[in-house]
Amino acid sequence: MRILILLNPTGKWGTKTAYTNLRKFLIKDGYLRIGPEVFMRITPNRKSAQKHYDRIKDYLPSSGTVLAIRLTEKQYANITYLSGEPDSQEKIVGKNCHIMI
Repeated sequence: MRILILLNPTGKWGTKTAYTNLRKFLIKDGYLRIGPEVFMRITPNRKSAQKHYDRIKDYLPSSGTVLAIRLTEKQYANITYLSGEPDSQEKIVGKNCHIMI
């Protein structure tokens, strides 16, 4: 199961630090940055995904939008490229494999 976090910050005064803290937390918590405002984490099951949802709630900014999506591996495998091409890591390792350090 994968968790996708989509951030949509606003230009309001004081929200920049809140979103910076959220981004730092996501990276520290093991999320991969797969887009400018898109983060992803692999979890073994729904219970673990819910645990991560609850942890993110502590870092939510007061304005803007933070969306969280749960996807199964089969749903994530159906991603297609409409424009551009896979990056070099996806060409070498594959779309569903990630190197854990």
